[in-house]
Amino acid sequence: MAAAPGWIRQFHAPRGASAPLIICPHAGGGASTYRPFSKQLREHFDVGVLQYPGRQDRAREAALRTLPEIAEGAFDEFALSPWNRDEPITVLGHSMGSIVAFEFVRIAESEGVPVRLLAVSGAVPPGRVAEMPGHPTEDEQLLDHMAGLEGTGSDLLGNRELMRMALPALKADYAAFDRYSCPADVRVQAPVQAMGGSDDDYVTMGDLYGWQQHTESHLRVSMFDGGHFYLHDHVEGIAELLAAEMETTS
Repeated sequence: MAAAPGWIRQFHAPRGASAPLIICPHAGGGASTYRPFSKQLREHFDVGVLQYPGRQDRAREAALRTLPEIAEGAFDEFALSPWNRDEPITVLGHSMGSIVAFEFVRIAESEGVPVRLLAVSGAVPPGRVAEMPGHPTEDEQLLDHMAGLEGTGSDLLGNRELMRMALPALKADYAAFDRYSCPADVRVQAPVQAMGGSDDDYVTMGDLYGWQQHTESHLRVSMFDGGHFYLHDHVEGIAELLAAEMETTS
């Protein structure tokens, strides 16, 4: 019997000596969505992209109910992987993936894994998640919600039938996000790089600055043109930002 697919995908081998970087996808997103990031970031990083249960090659597995469970499952595999090599890691997440990344970093630091940077994108700070209105639960409402998330270079959000295929994973992830809560005084030691789209109707610049309360170190905020999924149109710029941050903290 073939082994079940694991948590971490490597789409591109790093070029030369590269620091480990883990990417945490957005709600409903699969690892393959972040192939362009893997390709661009391999110049400076050894990139692993998380594949959450319940989608793509893990579609037969049940999605997990909470974001901390996702982070724990991912970290358990990371701990035994080549990315865990006593070298500081960078963890990048977008939208819901930013909260997964935050929880992943909390576990890493508690286990003695050095974290160079927590990079979050398009996300309110953890302490504010419980204040947010819940996501739609009906199919058509969810599809309308996704169609309204502007600023993506992905064909998925422009194709309602493709989006419909992603609904089971999306529903599970949104439910996990809506269950999440975090005290405002919970902090990581790692510095935070927060990024967002200037036209994002869901996450403001003020929200990004709110991440300061969740780090004992410094916060940097960077804005890009675009909406909630601005990042797909700014792969190169984000890669340059993370590479520069790595050089600053080396």
